[in-house]
Amino acid sequence: EIFRRDVFSFWEPLDEKFTEVMIHFAHCHRVQFLSLFWSRHLFAYLDYSDELEKAPVTIAFQRANHATVRNLLMGRYSNMGKHYSALIRGRKGRLDVSFRNGKRVSGTKSPHLGRVCILGRGARPRFSPDGKLIVFDRKNPDGFYDVYLMNLKGHIVRSLTDGRSDFLHRHNGNATIHPSGKFVVFLSEEEHHPWLELFWLGDPGLGLFCNLWATDLEGRRFWKLTNIPIKRDISDATPVFGVVNPLFSPDGEWLLWTERFGHGGHHNWGRWRVKRARWMLKEGKPSLEGEEVLFVPRRGNYVTAMGFLDKSHLLIAGNLDGQHEYGMDQYVLDLATRRLTNLHNTPKFWEEDAAITPDGRHIIYMSNATSRYALNFDDPNWVAQPREREYWLMSADKGHRERLTYFNEPSAPEYLGRRIIVAAADISPDGKWLVGTLGIDFGDESRAKIALKVVLFELNIR
Repeated sequence: EIFRRDVFSFWEPLDEKFTEVMIHFAHCHRVQFLSLFWSRHLFAYLDYSDELEKAPVTIAFQRANHATVRNLLMGRYSNMGKHYSALIRGRKGRLDVSFRNGKRVSGTKSPHLGRVCILGRGARPRFSPDGKLIVFDRKNPDGFYDVYLMNLKGHIVRSLTDGRSDFLHRHNGNATIHPSGKFVVFLSEEEHHPWLELFWLGDPGLGLFCNLWATDLEGRRFWKLTNIPIKRDISDATPVFGVVNPLFSPDGEWLLWTERFGHGGHHNWGRWRVKRARWMLKEGKPSLEGEEVLFVPRRGNYVTAMGFLDKSHLLIAGNLDGQHEYGMDQYVLDLATRRLTNLHNTPKFWEEDAAITPDGRHIIYMSNATSRYALNFDDPNWVAQPREREYWLMSADKGHRERLTYFNEPSAPEYLGRRIIVAAADISPDGKWLVGTLGIDFGDESRAKIALKVVLFELNIR
């Protein structure tokens, strides 16, 4: 009868005390016990290994909790979950979590989304031009990111940069595929700079000390595209340069990217600009010609390009009205007149990481507007701050906007029982799929500890 209590309650103090008692009971009597993972699908993933029988209670508790989380993210029921799943269905109706090809699948709250599927570890996904493949980057056990291709079922097709013995030894990521479908452009960290021991500097989301490279879809041939100045030692007067977010024009004639070119901003965020160059092919070898600065902020210091609404309007994000970087907005840049239109005017919230529907009428973007945790603008380490982010949907003409995901709402089908952030996303060429970056926070109330996943949504936008 002890398991016939309301397993979906969120009376956390009582639940935690109940769990603590059950852990001690289980440890003494060598039975499976409850993990402290209080999601609405709790019993499906509870786990305990017999090898923990001789471990101290606190260690057994921690390891079992980690095992529970792994079960959920890998789409794998534990033995206890299988045993009690019938009980859950009997008390609460249909268990709205299923598995497709071994991946966790659930429903969503928004009418614009169908099922959502966590495909696996990774970040910054983008579709191939035919919509059949996703290029993304993933951190490996050596601490560095590499570029991979997977299909829409989450199966890895191939690695493009991992395991090379001749070069590309450090971070590789933030990739995009040329509209021809024949080349992948990505950033790669240089192997010589003053702070090699600080792995996070070359993270593909930050891109310091990185250059742009190209490879074919087999990862067999590689070409270096840019040669940004690299600071070689601490006494070198060269600023810390970096590149992120390569982006092709729809016709494939131009490659755009975001470049850090100087110091400045809050917490030395840096001065950034958008550059572009013509994409050239000579004897099958890609290169860039006519490199030029497309846009540099006048009032703020950060900008990044995210996509084309049409041939003459570019969607960008940054602190272009002089606000704090943590309060950046999204803007439409008219490439002919250089006029900027702020789509948000919300200096207390962070809007970025957008994807544009194929018809250019709608934008899906990330925002922390509904987060229970306010960012401390005085803290330079925003990555470690507890925070929540969701995807939002808006019309490109600013006429309508609404929340698209509810990962942080306990009553929503997509709720995971942890703080969630979302980040870089892309929409398939046919407009039927949204692929995004899901950050699951395994930290506590004072410090975030994010694990990045690639997540796929069925999309229904008219």
